[in-house]
Amino acid sequence: EIEKSAKDTLITFETHRQRLFGNPFQTREILSNLETAGKLDRLKLNADLSHWYCACERVFDSNKQPDVKWWPKLLEQVAERCYYIHARFGWAQGPQMADPSAKECEVERILQLETWKSLINQQLQRESVEDGQLLDIYMSPEYGPSPYLASLPHIQDPVASLPSAVAYTKSEIEKLFSQVSINKI
Repeated sequence: EIEKSAKDTLITFETHRQRLFGNPFQTREILSNLETAGKLDRLKLNADLSHWYCACERVFDSNKQPDVKWWPKLLEQVAERCYYIHARFGWAQGPQMADPSAKECEVERILQLETWKSLINQQLQRESVEDGQLLDIYMSPEYGPSPYLASLPHIQDPVASLPSAVAYTKSEIEKLFSQVSINKI
């Protein structure tokens, strides 16, 4: 209904815990069912994959077991339908790293940057085939206060700076986009 009445309005469904696309395996099944029913073309996703890392208690690695068996294909399927990216560094125990710049977060951070590159690459490919028109790529460093940002017991002070996490992630996103303009990732 909304799509018909507001043709210039982009409607996406977020990959979010406790929602329809709450984990990768449920999403994979939904995508398969929609494809079988011939209704997959209309689905547009907002990739907030940090929720999947939390739900599955790991950041996915396309080169390691057990993820190599399923993650590359599902990432490609999600990327084909991704029209918005919530760029928040997640980790195995939560959808948001308190300080994504921390050295101990490096391995998971690099994996997520590679995932974001895949999502951006697919959007760039889509840009070149849709009427040759330049399309916008929507990506935001989405971070939130408590309970997303851990707080100290008893006094409830945040364990890290929320503005610093956002600024760091924004800087990482800008680096990705500078690579895009140089190498088309």
